[in-house]
Amino acid sequence: LKVFLFLTNCVSHFTMLLSGKMQLLAKTGQVAQPACPCRTTAPVSRGQVCVQAAGQKGAPEGTPVVTPQDLPSRPRRNRRSETVRSAVRESILSPSNFILPLFVHDESDQNQPIPSMPGCFRLAYGKNIIDFVAESRSYGINQVVIFPKTPDHLKTSTGEEAFNKNGLSQRTIRLLKDAFPDLEVYTDVALDPYNSDGHDGIVRDDGVIMNDETVEFLCRQAVSQAEAGADCVSPSDMMDGRVGAIRRALDREGFTEVSIMSYTAKFASAFYGPFRDALESAPKSGGPSNRIIPPNKKSYQMDPGNYREALREVRADEAEGADIMMVKPGMPYLDMVRFLRDNSSLPVAVYHVSGEYAMLKAAAERGWLDEKAAAMESLLCFRRAGADLILTYYGAQAAKWMAGEK
Repeated sequence: LKVFLFLTNCVSHFTMLLSGKMQLLAKTGQVAQPACPCRTTAPVSRGQVCVQAAGQKGAPEGTPVVTPQDLPSRPRRNRRSETVRSAVRESILSPSNFILPLFVHDESDQNQPIPSMPGCFRLAYGKNIIDFVAESRSYGINQVVIFPKTPDHLKTSTGEEAFNKNGLSQRTIRLLKDAFPDLEVYTDVALDPYNSDGHDGIVRDDGVIMNDETVEFLCRQAVSQAEAGADCVSPSDMMDGRVGAIRRALDREGFTEVSIMSYTAKFASAFYGPFRDALESAPKSGGPSNRIIPPNKKSYQMDPGNYREALREVRADEAEGADIMMVKPGMPYLDMVRFLRDNSSLPVAVYHVSGEYAMLKAAAERGWLDEKAAAMESLLCFRRAGADLILTYYGAQAAKWMAGEK
C-alpha cells in the first residue's frame, strides 16, 4: 500500500510539472496552439469560430472550426473544375446520336405549325423539307425519320395508302435521298397514319386488332419504303411476329442491306397526344355503323406497369432479325432503356416523345424551367441510361446549342 501511494504521488507531481512546462512554452511561442483549419496562423481554441477565414479564404464569418474528416476518398475532388469534370464524364452527347423526326405534308407549300408542339411544324413537301434537313446536317445531324400526314380522303379501314409507291412517305424518301445520298433515312412502319380508324392495325367490326392480316400489309409497306430508298424501316405497330416477317419480305425482294429498327418496348402511354395531333391519327369512334373501335391501343402496346414482359419482346426481336431496338416513351421509361442495354448487344434507341417535349416547352414558356438546361439534361440522361440513338424533337435546337448558339 505504501508503495502504491508513493507511485501515485509521483505521477501527480510529474503531471503538474509537465502542464506548467507546456504553458510556459506556449507563452514564449515555442509550442503552437491549435491552428484554424482554413490555414490561417491565428490560434483558435475549442468552441471558437474562424474570424480570420472570412478575410483570408472567403469563408463567411461564423464558419465553425472543425477537425478535417479522415476521408481517404473524396469524390468531390473529381468535380472541382470543368476540365476535370469533362475529362472523366462517362456519358457524352453528340448530334450524331440524334434521329430527327420530320412531319411532312403536301397540302400546300407552307409549313404548318403544330399548336401542341411549339417550335415544331408539318414541313411542306419539296423545298421546305430540303432546306430544314440541309440546316440540320450543317449542325451534325445526319439521321431523320419520316412521318407523313395523310389527307382524310386517302385513309381507309385497311390503310392501303401505306404501300402506295407514290405515297407521300415514299416520295419524301426519294426526295431526301436524291438531295442527300449519305443521309440516313428511317421510316415508320404502321397503319395508323393511313387507317381511318386511327389504329396501327386493321380493326375488325368487333373491335379486335387483327394481327397476322396487319403484318401482311406492314411487309408491303416496308418493301415499298425500301424501294424508295429507305436505309432503315421502323415497325412501330407492336404486332406479334412483324419483325421476322418484314425481314423475310425485305430479303426476298433483295433488300438485305436495309436495316430494321424495332419499337421493341412501346408502351400504351398518355404521352403521345401531341404526335397524334400532328398527324391527326388518334383512334376514332365507331360512328353510325356501330362498329366497335377501341378508344386506345392497350391490346397491342405494352402495359406501363410491366417490366419483365419487355424481355419477351427483346428475345423475339433479336431472334427475328432486328438491328436496333427502341424504347418509347423516353423519360418515364429510363429503367427500360437500361433493361434493354443490359439484356442485348444490339444498339438501343429511345424516343423522346411529343408529350415530353410539350411539357418542357410549356414549363419553359412559363419561366418554370431553364429550357436549354432541362432539355440538354434530359437528352444526356438517355445516354447515361444506355441509349445509343435518340429520336427527339429537340434535335435541331440541341445541335445548335452544342455549337454555341443561344
